[in-house]
Amino acid sequence: MKNRGTLINLNGKIIPLEEAKVSVFDRSFLYGDSLYEVVRTYQGKPFRLKEHLARMEKSAVLCQMQFSQPTSEYEREMLRSIEAYRAQPGKSNEDVYVRIVVSRGSGKIGFGLGNLETPTLYVIIVEPISMFPNKPFNEGAKLQISKRIRNHPMALDPAMKSGNYLNSLLAYLTAAEQGYDDALMLDQQGFMTEGTTYNLFYVNRGIVATSPLDVGILDGVTRRAIINLCVENGIPCREVRFPKEYLYQADEVFVSSSLKEVLPVLNLDGKKINGGKAGPIALKLKKAFDELVKRELHLD
Repeated sequence: MKNRGTLINLNGKIIPLEEAKVSVFDRSFLYGDSLYEVVRTYQGKPFRLKEHLARMEKSAVLCQMQFSQPTSEYEREMLRSIEAYRAQPGKSNEDVYVRIVVSRGSGKIGFGLGNLETPTLYVIIVEPISMFPNKPFNEGAKLQISKRIRNHPMALDPAMKSGNYLNSLLAYLTAAEQGYDDALMLDQQGFMTEGTTYNLFYVNRGIVATSPLDVGILDGVTRRAIINLCVENGIPCREVRFPKEYLYQADEVFVSSSLKEVLPVLNLDGKKINGGKAGPIALKLKKAFDELVKRELHLD
């Protein structure tokens, strides 16, 4: 594999990309039996890393995984990996995408935990933010509402951030084939849930709405920040179930994630939202989010 400036930390050891190998008997490979979290840095500092790792602990409970390492080790090694990446020649000013993946381990083929022969394994991947095709705020996103429904929480709970991502991946591939940037997904009852890797909001008459957690969505760290920013800035915000028709009629639609931050949706199923321009609420929340990051991380 060509090294694209990637740094790898395998179980606490920083190694060259070409030496990064995981067993074919690892359960993440065999069954998608893994958990992960993603953070990004601002001036080299990760935003809300502790919140991400606390969410991973909750994911571990949902998938009955017991970590062999404390999450304090994951935090230490993620910070060490960021520092090692930025210590490379020409990398000191780069901000990065940081992904930690924790596999249940490897061993004999079979679902039973008695087949495991290793502790949980973790891999930390550090890559430049520029490698990820996230659109700038002013370009917004062009999204499709997928015909593929979101996993039911009683089947595979979307609140668990697992490596089993085929449901979202297939929705994305279908949207991409038809010229869209990505996809949004409905639940079995026809209510909107979230995007393939991000949360969803819409605005009508100055009121922000987002799907509630119990519809079957991830408790996004950025989503949580945006809800709090609405409260701080006097913007009414509701967590309610809603059908896709509400989005077509909305004044604004935007999505959120660690990488996307606050990103307006300017085209939905071929229909322009707000005339194809970012709306005032999204603009206000993006500015408030930028200020929040600077304040929390003590940036210049």
